[in-house]
Amino acid sequence: MTPSATPRRSFLKTAAFAAPAIVGLNSLVRAQTANEGKLGVALCGLGGFSKQSIAPELPGAKNVYFAGAITGDAAKGREWAAQYGFPEKNIFTYADMAKLAEAKNIAIVHVVTPNSLHAEHSIAAAKAGKHVMCEKPMATSAEQCEAMIAAAQAANVYLGVNYRLQWEPHHAKAIEALRGGAVGDLSNGNYEFSWGYAAGLADPVRAATIKKWLLDPKLAGGGAMFDTGVYPVQAACYLTGKVPVSVRAFPATRHKDLFPEGVEETMSFELMFDDGFQALCRASYSNSFHQCTTLGPKGSVEILPGDKGSVYGQSGGNKPNPKRLVVNKKEVPAEDTLQLAVLLDEFAKAITSKSPFKADGAMGLRDIRIVEAIYASARQGGASVAVKL
Repeated sequence: MTPSATPRRSFLKTAAFAAPAIVGLNSLVRAQTANEGKLGVALCGLGGFSKQSIAPELPGAKNVYFAGAITGDAAKGREWAAQYGFPEKNIFTYADMAKLAEAKNIAIVHVVTPNSLHAEHSIAAAKAGKHVMCEKPMATSAEQCEAMIAAAQAANVYLGVNYRLQWEPHHAKAIEALRGGAVGDLSNGNYEFSWGYAAGLADPVRAATIKKWLLDPKLAGGGAMFDTGVYPVQAACYLTGKVPVSVRAFPATRHKDLFPEGVEETMSFELMFDDGFQALCRASYSNSFHQCTTLGPKGSVEILPGDKGSVYGQSGGNKPNPKRLVVNKKEVPAEDTLQLAVLLDEFAKAITSKSPFKADGAMGLRDIRIVEAIYASARQGGASVAVKL
C-alpha cells in the first residue's frame, strides 16, 4: 500500500514556527568537533518540536550528531545549517528525499512532520537507505504502519518510534518496581495526558503560536487521542508488561466552535487485559492534567510532576523535564535526563551493535491497532471492541 499523499507545502508555508537565531562560528565548531564514531542525524521537519526539544540536545549526544535537514523552507534550512554546523549540501526538500542516498554522513532520519505525513516521509527515508526514527503516533492507520515496516525491511534499515519514556529513569524505575512486586498483583491503573489546547485556541495571542495542524483531521488523524492519547496506551502496556485485549471508549467535544468534525476534544477510554487488569485513561484538550498511577493490593506506584515538570513531558530547551517517582508513598530518587538525546543515542547504539531496538516499528503498529479499536468503540457508543494484534 502506498500511503495517500497529503499536501505538504500548504502546511509548511503556514506553520507558525520561528527560525532559530544564528550563533557564532566558534560555538558551531566546538559543537561539531567530536563526531568520529557517531551517526549523523537529519531532522525531517523543522517545526516547534525539532526547534525546542530535538535540535538543542543533539550537540551533547554521545552517539549521534546533527548532520542535515529535510525542510520545505530553504532559507530556514540554511539558518539551521549555520547554527548547528552541518553542510548546506545536506539540506533536502521533501520532494527530493531520494537524494539522501548520496549523503553518506547521514545515517538516521528523524521524521518530525505532522502525523499523516509520517508514513510518506519514513518510507522515502528508508528507500534512500537511512534508518528511521519516527515521531509518535507512528502513523494514522495500521495499514500505513505496515507499509513503513515493509519499506524498512526491504531496505534493511532500522525503524524506531519516539517512545522516549521507555528510557526515562522515573518511568523505567516504575517498571522495575512493579515487575519486582512492589504493589503485588496489579489490579488497575489511571493514566491521563491532557493539555489546555482549547484555552490556547480561545486566546488570540496564544492561538498565533500553537500548532494549527492539530485541527485538521487529515493531517492529525483525529483529535486528542492521536495527539496525547498514545502516552496512556504506552504507559498501561509498559507498566504492566502486557497488551490490552479489549477497549471501550467515549469521545466528547465541549467546545464545538474550536474543534471541527473528526477532531475530538476529549477521549476517555478503558483498556482491559486478559488477567483482569483495568486501565482507565483519558486524553483531552480541555484541561492540563497528567496522571500515571498503577495500583495493587500492597499499594501504588505513581509518577508525578517535578518542579516545573510533567509526568509525560519531554525535555526542552536543552533542559530536563523534572519528574518524581513515589512507590508506596515513599519517594524514589531518579535522574532527570535529556530524553531526546537518550532516545537517539539508544537508537544509534542498537544500529551499530545490530541489536534489537526496544521501541521498534512493531510496537508502533501495535499501538495504532489499539488506537483504531478505541475509535471503533467510540463510533459504537462505547461498546467493547476486541484489539486485533
